[in-house]
Amino acid sequence: MDRRGFIKTGAGAFFIASAGSAFGAMAPSNRVRLAIVGCHANGRGFTVMKGAMKVPGVEIACVCDVDRRARESAADYVFKATGVKPKMEKDLRIVLEDREIDGIISETPDHFHAYSAVMAMRAGKAVYVEKPCCFCPEEGRILMRVARETGAVIQIGSQRRSSPTYKSAVEYLKETDIIGEMRWAKAWYMSNRKSIGKGKPSAVPEWLDWDIWQATAPREQFRDNIVHYNWHWFRKWGTSEMGNNAPHFVDVSRWALGIDSFPESVTSSGGKLFDKGGDFEWPDTFNTSFVYPGGRLITFELTCHCNEKPFMGVATGAMVYGTKGAAFFGPSDDVKVFDEDSKLIREWSAAASSAGSNTPISTTNPTAGLDVLHLTNFVECLRAKVSRTNTDAEQGVKSSVLPLLANIATDVGETLHLDPVTGASTSRVGADKWAREYEKGWELA
Repeated sequence: MDRRGFIKTGAGAFFIASAGSAFGAMAPSNRVRLAIVGCHANGRGFTVMKGAMKVPGVEIACVCDVDRRARESAADYVFKATGVKPKMEKDLRIVLEDREIDGIISETPDHFHAYSAVMAMRAGKAVYVEKPCCFCPEEGRILMRVARETGAVIQIGSQRRSSPTYKSAVEYLKETDIIGEMRWAKAWYMSNRKSIGKGKPSAVPEWLDWDIWQATAPREQFRDNIVHYNWHWFRKWGTSEMGNNAPHFVDVSRWALGIDSFPESVTSSGGKLFDKGGDFEWPDTFNTSFVYPGGRLITFELTCHCNEKPFMGVATGAMVYGTKGAAFFGPSDDVKVFDEDSKLIREWSAAASSAGSNTPISTTNPTAGLDVLHLTNFVECLRAKVSRTNTDAEQGVKSSVLPLLANIATDVGETLHLDPVTGASTSRVGADKWAREYEKGWELA
């Protein structure tokens, strides 16, 4: 029996379950040593690091960041919490040479996600990498290929795939046919971000290694409005608000609809409609349609510099429509099912899903409880040497690439056509945007 077959059996399930017990995860032989890559105290990486520390048997063996202040504060936090001070590095390439490191958690800017994941897999490490897991469609193809070639354990940061609430709801919808054949999902994200203004060229701060921060991206002079968060809105380093937030609920939409392919076509309109005069380089408003084989459709609407006017009373979520009703997936880890007359007939809540659990589910966003659950699945698969995590490379790329395709379609103003099996372009529209330019010495292939 192969490892995947084993994990599906009762014996495999017992092995995974026992990993969280005192006789499993806490045993020296089951210790998992992780490196956190990107751990600024005010950033996502620090939050994920704290989540990883709640997983039984996990040791934060190294903190890696180009910001000296970040790695020092992260190391101090780990030491105060555990009594063991992790190693401190600023260069992922050094971390990957450490034979004692079992895996990395990559919480870097978007332009470094695929590179960090691919290099980790090639170095024999497991990798947990945030969405979007690729910076362009070509990087997604590379990431999937390397995952298949290496058999590495990889988890993409789509935390809702580890939500008991969402899992129960998706299984229920498919098993009962309560809303009929699911054909369309409408997802959205609405916010009112402030302008980042106009940055000024300035000296690189003494605490920052600007060269390693840029990594794969062609070199540019440092400006004072890029590090640590505003890089999202620059084309060299970020993937727009679409890349930042769309992956969450387009992934939920794909999951609920049972879609396991790339789209056949992508049409998107929008532009920089609200943010004027600042350095924000991407469109701030999108209206995108992803058409899939079998007549299934996902639409996504987004605005990030406008007065927030939510649907269903929330700023982000997804509504899945079937032939006999609809299901609402909310951001607070809640699901509501409606019949043809819009009558509420079934619902799930985060509180119900976490009842009796030692890991409360977050009721506001995919942090805290959902982070811990997603990381636990990653660590359990790492221990069992099972590559099929809740959001593996195949599923992660198929969702991460969608906002990138929306970016391209909006830029070129034409419909993109794809091979739904491979994700390759079947036309020349936007072909020059399918890949990216790399800094010499940082190429990914």
